[in-house]
Amino acid sequence: MSSDTTPRPGPDAGSEQIGPVVEETPVPVPAQGPAQPDPAQPGAWAERSRADRRRRWQVGGALLLAVVTGTAATVLVALPERTDVPGLATPNDGRYAFPELTLPPLPVGASAPAGSELKTHAADLRALLLPLPAGAVATTPSAAPSTSPAPSASASASASGAPSSSASAEPSLPPVAGRWIPCDRDAMLATDDAYALRLTTDACRGAAAQGWTAADGTRTELRLFRFGSGDEAADYFAGARMMNRTKDVGTTRLDDDGVYPIAAGQADVRLSEERSGGAPTGSLCWLQSGDVVALVQMTNPHGVPAQAFRQVVALQSSLLA
Repeated sequence: MSSDTTPRPGPDAGSEQIGPVVEETPVPVPAQGPAQPDPAQPGAWAERSRADRRRRWQVGGALLLAVVTGTAATVLVALPERTDVPGLATPNDGRYAFPELTLPPLPVGASAPAGSELKTHAADLRALLLPLPAGAVATTPSAAPSTSPAPSASASASASGAPSSSASAEPSLPPVAGRWIPCDRDAMLATDDAYALRLTTDACRGAAAQGWTAADGTRTELRLFRFGSGDEAADYFAGARMMNRTKDVGTTRLDDDGVYPIAAGQADVRLSEERSGGAPTGSLCWLQSGDVVALVQMTNPHGVPAQAFRQVVALQSSLLA
């Protein structure tokens, strides 16, 4: 028996490999993304469910808030004014309802008192008076026409450079609240000539008046006096404020306790000694603003409403500022 002694190539031999060659194919690695809950992990799906519920509550809450806000706004707009609701209306404290106040036009090239170094008033003096409030009835001057020698209304207007009374009828000019009156004792509502002499010594250039009776029976008289300068107006103011009575108001005393908002200049307030229900039956205020001095007088046998008096003083002062 013969045996095969031919050597066989081993694994390290450089002979050709017998059999097919198998190439290795790389295995793709999945892209990294948000971690998905593993169903095998306890509580993973419960956590995701809670997050979804939170988002739904947030969206629902935002929608509910928008609806409630819109509904509330609609209701508030439709609500009546507080003063129109029975039981909630604010009681009338005596103040008047004035129309919207507007300053009169100035002559070409003229400045308003605030922009004038001398604080002069170039506008029509009659237009610087307060208009009638709602429900009031215009009244004639409380004093009879003066018989003392004094400048007439037309002369006063001419001296002050203001248009004559016929100018108010021109369609190009707005209507004025007041009327021209003579610079005399009656314009001051004075009882004698002692104080009226200052109208001559301080050279009154023009005077205008306005008056009304309100629904509560309170009578208001307004006077404006224009002078050649602020110094003359200040001198007249110093003398007029010493007048402790008028034709309509008896003995008065200074009101040291009252607060009166004045837009410009200075003021002096006097209240009658006679009272009704604790309120004075007459109230006076002298105002000086630049070259103009104003007199505010309010009378009522049942007492002058304090709020109405303060209101008229404040508004008249604002027209002269």
